[in-house]
Amino acid sequence: MAEQSHREEMNEAIRAQRERQASGRAPAPSPPPPAENVKPSLAARLAALLRGK
Repeated sequence: MAEQSHREEMNEAIRAQRERQASGRAPAPSPPPPAENVKPSLAARLAALLRGK
């Protein structure tokens, strides 16, 4: 009987802790919009040159 009561108390404590953690989380930031007119990196330009494009 005492074991069941202890288990219920532990479950309640875990549930409360999870709720506190969930409320403190910030939503993930949205990815930045795609940039336009971005120059390819030196590595990308070199790879394109070597491929003959």
